[in-house]
Amino acid sequence: MQPMSWGRSRGVLGAFAALAVCLGVAACGSSGKSSSTLTIGGWGAPIDEATQKAYLNQFDSENKLKSQIVDAPGVQLARVEAQNQAKQIQWDAVDSLDGGSAYTLYAKGELNPLPAATKARFEKELGGQKVTPFGFSHGSLGDVIVCNTEKMKSCPSNMAQFYNTKEFPQQRMFGGIEPIEAITTAEVAAGMPITQTATTPVNVKAVIKTLEGLKPHIKVFWQSGEQQQQIMRSGEVPLGIMWSDRAYQLISQGVKLKVVWADGAYEPSYWAVVKGGKNEADASKLLEFIASHPKSEAVWAEIVHDSVPNPLALNYLPGSIGSQLADNPVNLRQLATPNFLWYAHNSNELNTAYENFLRG
Repeated sequence: MQPMSWGRSRGVLGAFAALAVCLGVAACGSSGKSSSTLTIGGWGAPIDEATQKAYLNQFDSENKLKSQIVDAPGVQLARVEAQNQAKQIQWDAVDSLDGGSAYTLYAKGELNPLPAATKARFEKELGGQKVTPFGFSHGSLGDVIVCNTEKMKSCPSNMAQFYNTKEFPQQRMFGGIEPIEAITTAEVAAGMPITQTATTPVNVKAVIKTLEGLKPHIKVFWQSGEQQQQIMRSGEVPLGIMWSDRAYQLISQGVKLKVVWADGAYEPSYWAVVKGGKNEADASKLLEFIASHPKSEAVWAEIVHDSVPNPLALNYLPGSIGSQLADNPVNLRQLATPNFLWYAHNSNELNTAYENFLRG
């Protein structure tokens, strides 16, 4: 089975533009939901199908519940905010909410914090890097260095080399969206240890200066996973930063690529409980179910080919899939986690600086 990437496009403006469309309650989810129905804000196909098959069928049966998924690809943040503005919370949980959005909602008090005992249990089962004050990572990937081995004799082995345009003068592609992940690569290239990126406040001027040094060698600032693949498949550039799942999908199609995980940016998504939902207790039980069922996580990962948090899930996956996942310990220990908590409080500053960098 070839990877079925879900084509995330996590721009800085899309979710907020969708907010205006979503202020009407009916537009944000199903109305008239009974208290026995667990409503989840999802990503659409194939994520919804994987979540239903891997988790909800068994969870609903065991708990005598009925779960429903509301498609909200790329606009989960906007819809949760709209429901809060309307004071009518219709969702109980969110499935694979991107890191910047998740931390933003948590900072605004719109996601439930994990009870201390639950958080400790998740950290023990999943590992501390995958657990936040509000949930755990799920559907994650890496922003990694990728080289076309037919066009390059050698490939950068870390992010400092990727940013070294004298050693590697080739034209590149780089992210034109997701500034928090993009600037994390710049922090590491400038010498910050990957163990410190998640907790160090971003020096916006410094990272933009680092990016300015790379910019003359960036031919394309990509806007989506599809564009990444098109550019690398066509040979327009031989080198770039790509989403790991998209790179491995190209490899499965015969494109000669090398993926370098060292110093990449960890791009997590999160399961979390929406604060004020009608079924907070059942939503919390669903998160505990997912975290403690590695075999079910493996079913999900084999469908979607993105990461799941429980390390035991690797025991139920073909090695060819498990080795490609960001949460595989071999890969995860090489990735820098962005400072999403800083971003939640400073997103306007960074987004503006990054857009000015792109336009300048």
